[in-house]
Amino acid sequence: MLKRHAIIKFIFIAIVAILGILLCVCPFSVPYSTNTYNGFVKATKKALDINGGISATYECSLPAQSRENLSDAIDSSIEKLRIALKYERFSELEIRRQGGNKISILASNSEIPALYLNDVFELIEDRKEMFFTAESASDTNTPESLLNSSDLVSATPDYDYENSKIGLTLKFEKTSKDRINHIKDVSKNTTDKKIYIYLEEINSDNLLVELDYKDLKEDEIFITSSGTYSTEDNTSARELAYNIAGGMLNVKLDLKDVSKISPVLGKNTQLYIGIALIVIVVAAFILLWVRYGDLGLLANLSLAFYLVFFAFLMQSIPFITLNLAGVVGCVMAFVVSVIAHAFVFEKIREEYSVGKKIHLSCKGGQKKAIFPLLDVSVIVTIASVLIWVLAPSVLKCFAITLILGSILTFACTQLLLRWFISIYLKINSTKAKKLHLYRDKNIKELKDDEVEIIKEEDLSSQKEVENA
Repeated sequence: MLKRHAIIKFIFIAIVAILGILLCVCPFSVPYSTNTYNGFVKATKKALDINGGISATYECSLPAQSRENLSDAIDSSIEKLRIALKYERFSELEIRRQGGNKISILASNSEIPALYLNDVFELIEDRKEMFFTAESASDTNTPESLLNSSDLVSATPDYDYENSKIGLTLKFEKTSKDRINHIKDVSKNTTDKKIYIYLEEINSDNLLVELDYKDLKEDEIFITSSGTYSTEDNTSARELAYNIAGGMLNVKLDLKDVSKISPVLGKNTQLYIGIALIVIVVAAFILLWVRYGDLGLLANLSLAFYLVFFAFLMQSIPFITLNLAGVVGCVMAFVVSVIAHAFVFEKIREEYSVGKKIHLSCKGGQKKAIFPLLDVSVIVTIASVLIWVLAPSVLKCFAITLILGSILTFACTQLLLRWFISIYLKINSTKAKKLHLYRDKNIKELKDDEVEIIKEEDLSSQKEVENA
């Protein structure tokens, strides 16, 4: 009965492991939803050297009426560009000054086609300034602008679930609180009590939206438009958001160059990396099975869960962006995990070679492996933390993958592997050949009382060493 239950447990564990592997690599459409599940591996953010991307270069100049220093204006515009492009959730985004009057953008995201990114850069260049007034513009009346684009922090596409409408959320600078209250007070004293928002120029043709003064909040506002500047679908809302983002900048941008960046190893970089990783994993599984028999199969099962947990953590931790250094770290972490499993089995072999029974050998071997494996995990973690702190940013992913690998390795060897062995011993605790356990013919199997005597002798000798 115990053997049957153990076999059922292994079948269930194997099914869970297979499902975990499928979740890592297989994308699928979520039932009863428009969402798509991409898998842990695909969802992991990848850097430019693996994924490739696109670069853009803008030449900056001050608007005609600006009195701001160009250098200061560029610095403030870079921060606003980061906020504007944050909506796209790039796996890697770098915006920096280039020379005295240029801004360079490097972006990577496998979900966004390079052609679309090119359009994004052109939309930002086609800046549209916003003007908030308390009166409606007409042929005979051009009201004063009481708020403008300089009072905004960001403009992002959004969705109003209550009214089922696509629109834009505009967020205001904290320093604009007084001007927001002023325009609300002015509008409150008008006949229609409305606030009017215009793009580019204050005239009737460029009206974006009119709204009740009560809808204008101190920190943000949600707007929709169906006129000249439409937000009726996601595409038009995105395009308008980037036009407005360009108008919020303290400089005028002139797009000089847009170019595609290829991965370091060519366009098939991810394919080559994937094939290499599969070969390494399969080779490790085969070697463990050949050398340790059924114990090797248990190690393979433990390592399968290790890989699933590792892939899940890589895509779920927000600050991880996988680069080539990170891939090397992943391989090293996996190799350390394979060696750790093999170390446990070697300790089990040592215990069996002195005459212990299989179940006692497994118990003793695992116990003797705890502290050496703990020492290795602590040393690797400390070294990885030092790399994280002291090394350049390109090596930070290498460090974090080693940290994750060392923690998962210790957990898998001391929890999963120990559990798998305990289940397996209910299936086989007498056939040593299946476990590739061997001892010399002249060594007889120890009885339980003899094992206890050996334990007592080991403890006494250990105490003598400590006292000495």
